[in-house]
Amino acid sequence: MCLFGLLKKNKTENKPTKKWSKDEAEFIFLVGSHTGRTELMAKLFFKGLISKGKKVYMDELDNYSTYQNATHLIIFTSTYGAGGPPANATYFEDSLVEIEPINPLKFSVLAFGSTSFPDFCKFGVDVDSLLDSMSSFERFLPLVKINNQSESDFRGWLSLWNRSSEMNLLLDLKNSQGNFSNVEEFTVIENKQIPNDDTHIIKLRPNNFSEFQSGDLLSVYTEKENNPRMYSVAKIDENILLSVKKHDKGICSSYLCNLKNNDVISATLEKNSSFHFVHDAPSVWMIGNGTGIAPFLGMMEENKSTAIQLIWGGRKESSFDLYKPYAEKAIENGLMKSYDLALSRTEKKQYVQDVLGQKKEEVSAALDSGSVFMICGSMNMQNSVLQTLDEITNSKLDKSISFFQDNGQLLKDCY
Repeated sequence: MCLFGLLKKNKTENKPTKKWSKDEAEFIFLVGSHTGRTELMAKLFFKGLISKGKKVYMDELDNYSTYQNATHLIIFTSTYGAGGPPANATYFEDSLVEIEPINPLKFSVLAFGSTSFPDFCKFGVDVDSLLDSMSSFERFLPLVKINNQSESDFRGWLSLWNRSSEMNLLLDLKNSQGNFSNVEEFTVIENKQIPNDDTHIIKLRPNNFSEFQSGDLLSVYTEKENNPRMYSVAKIDENILLSVKKHDKGICSSYLCNLKNNDVISATLEKNSSFHFVHDAPSVWMIGNGTGIAPFLGMMEENKSTAIQLIWGGRKESSFDLYKPYAEKAIENGLMKSYDLALSRTEKKQYVQDVLGQKKEEVSAALDSGSVFMICGSMNMQNSVLQTLDEITNSKLDKSISFFQDNGQLLKDCY
């Protein structure tokens, strides 16, 4: 079992779309979506099946279960970050292996992604391969990949579905884009580079009023292509703050890092409600590496009374220079006693999980009191942090980290 098998199903905010119960339905329709784009198209298809008189049950991938009368399993899923699952599909693969279907199921997987990423639709590909390897599932349709919510790609899959199912579904795809077609303009008011580092802090002013919070996502469109790249944002004085690492072959990161003051960019703000600051927690631990610190900088600004603890991983101490003023301000305001840096390019050579391991007593006491742990950064860092937290909670509290996950004390936004 992979690391995520340590974590049980999350208590998701989105409730299943109900028409028939899971044990009444013939078609089980499961969706994996991080920001809601894929879910919009899924709901359109769901309504189409209902209009044909089909018994359908729609839910999130993490809520996979047994289904008394199901004959078909349909999956729409995006890929998040470097080939990982979206927020509501973290545990699906483990559940799929552990839960035996009551009846054999015919399966179809529709994968959403962008060809601008090397891991195009990788999570959907992995899910399709896993289903294909299991004797309880029979392929109904070949895997189809959708690039950038392409209407023509989706119509191609819909045509394939109609031929195989003989349903002749007609869907109004114009309504599938929802508010995500509302691209707005933002003006660059600051672009600072960390000395001797390819990381920038970029401050943007929305040209029109935009309601957002630290932890929400900004999908940025470059001048060269119309494939948006997503960044977690901080909200500072009604402005957006991004932390961007410039990569040699990164089209969007190079575009952003080369911007000058008063340049205007096109982007879409998208809510990420599963990664907002929890004001009523006894304390909030912010754990991140690299540019994953960005939303935490805004959360430090908006925090008024909650004790916070920051553990950040980077290469050298100078890599923290542009972030340091925000942390120092939180200390001055009495909301943070200190922060810890895990530096990998020094003699000590530490990573975030090493610092956590040194704070076993503090970590276990914080979780036991109801404190919230927020993780933002690379997927590799997240995996190591979850492993360390699980070891701490098992040894100190005789509970797995899944207990605290289920209690809403573990929030993640990694890529």
